[in-house]
Amino acid sequence: MAKQLPYFKFEPNEWENGNIQMCSREDKGLFMDLCAIYWSRLGDLPEKLAIQKLCGGNASAFNSLYEENIVEVKDGFICIHFLNEQLLEFEDTSNQNRENARKGWEKRRKTKLSERNATALNPQSENDAIREEKIREDKRKEEKIKEVFERFWILYDKKTNKEKCFKKFRTLKAEEMEQIFIHLPDYVNSTPDKKFRKDPTTYLNNKSFNDEIIISNGQNGKQEQSFTEKFFKGSTDVY
Repeated sequence: MAKQLPYFKFEPNEWENGNIQMCSREDKGLFMDLCAIYWSRLGDLPEKLAIQKLCGGNASAFNSLYEENIVEVKDGFICIHFLNEQLLEFEDTSNQNRENARKGWEKRRKTKLSERNATALNPQSENDAIREEKIREDKRKEEKIKEVFERFWILYDKKTNKEKCFKKFRTLKAEEMEQIFIHLPDYVNSTPDKKFRKDPTTYLNNKSFNDEIIISNGQNGKQEQSFTEKFFKGSTDVY
């Protein structure tokens, strides 16, 4: 989750007098879990993903929240209006900061070019600036991938050949990383004895995150509620 957004604003008055009071205690708890995930993903939360992570695939679990207009679904994505307003405020501030930074960079760049050549821009300096910006962007992406990998490494909880595992992990597509964090809790629960759990690199190489999980009683594996709560307390967005 972005460090700039460690928490969202919550109005007790709106909670006490809002439609949420028409819902059961279970639905209220579900709503708070939903808000936490929605905020951590900066408002980008597919309905199917929310149902899978919070309700074990039970599509009717959100019905009360929909009926009371507490939560909406638009084009397959969850929409929580009071959080959207706060995200927009943050985005406006961030955009202004980026614009100020851009103007400052432009000013410094033009000053430097003027000192070198009073009548024309220096193409080499322009190319250098573009190249440096790309290097910085690549570095930011690499740091984000490392952050996501560390979360995977902790959750997988079988510390074998970390460097090789990371090299494989960084080649995965964003949607594959997303699938890993849907599949992983069930897989870890199904292999409590680590000696029967695949090495993490093998898990990635074989794309085992696409495999069906069968537990000992013959039922499809389902995510334990306590594990889910523990996972999402420290969860952040993959991208």
